[in-house]
Amino acid sequence: MKNIDIRRVDLNLLVAFEAIYEEGSVTRASERLHLTQSAISHALSRLRELCDDPLFERNGNIITPTAMARRLIGPVQSALRLLEQSINQAHPAKPEKVRPRLNIGMLLATYGPGFLPQLTASMGNTPPYEIAVSHYSLGKLESHLAAGKFDVAIQFEFPHSSRIRSTLLNCEKLGIMVRQGHPLSKGTMDLDAYLGQYHVVVAPFEQDANLVDLEFQRLGLKREIVLRCQDYWTACKTVAATDFLLTATRSTLALMQESFPGNRLVALPTDLNTPREMNIRLYWHESKEEDPANLWLRNTLCSIFTGYRNSSPD
Repeated sequence: MKNIDIRRVDLNLLVAFEAIYEEGSVTRASERLHLTQSAISHALSRLRELCDDPLFERNGNIITPTAMARRLIGPVQSALRLLEQSINQAHPAKPEKVRPRLNIGMLLATYGPGFLPQLTASMGNTPPYEIAVSHYSLGKLESHLAAGKFDVAIQFEFPHSSRIRSTLLNCEKLGIMVRQGHPLSKGTMDLDAYLGQYHVVVAPFEQDANLVDLEFQRLGLKREIVLRCQDYWTACKTVAATDFLLTATRSTLALMQESFPGNRLVALPTDLNTPREMNIRLYWHESKEEDPANLWLRNTLCSIFTGYRNSSPD
């Protein structure tokens, strides 16, 4: 990379670079900055010439940051935040330290984020990172990892390209939550009884697929879903007040039962011909393989989930 005189650089180019990187799209970057797509494309062309690097490469319907773009984004974000703070401050002050952000992608309908208290506690009294959790729609995992929207992602096992790396976190059993006194809270539930009930699912995106329903589609079965909600708290609150059923991983249901002790956990129908367990894996992009922050995050998450497996009564 050639030497650059910063006095000759239009700082708006760095604003455009940050927006393109974070949005993963020239179109969304233009909407975010309230500029035309041609203006953003022109800014990207000037940046490419300035840096002597393509910065972003098209991979199907997404643009993927190059190695140089990944190296630049952290310093650029810090510099822009520092400049913004300096301009907005009425009096000079010591600039705040900008913590690197680690973004965890989660398919909420698969797994509840019960590991977060342990993850944040592992950083001690002076956290070196800011942890963020983002939810995504089924099928978007690989494109979001490639675009740098997530540092890692947690979801059930799925086929992916060789550029995505993964490791097993846990083997999860599915279960059902019902209200106290529900007619099906005692005894063994069969498939007909299960399908004859109304169901609530956690789906943060409109028409988002649910793991259970994908499996039912494979078996040619269909259940009656009467409520799709954004989070497990709402789902469990609904279960407590109705005869609706909530099907999810048993660890997620057990965690939520601490807030809803009146709800009961029951087993899946014995005649439901579907796997009783599913593999939950941690995914990351190959470009993050040796990244120190990403490596810390992966090792910490693996350690937390190893503790779950060792303490599980099953």
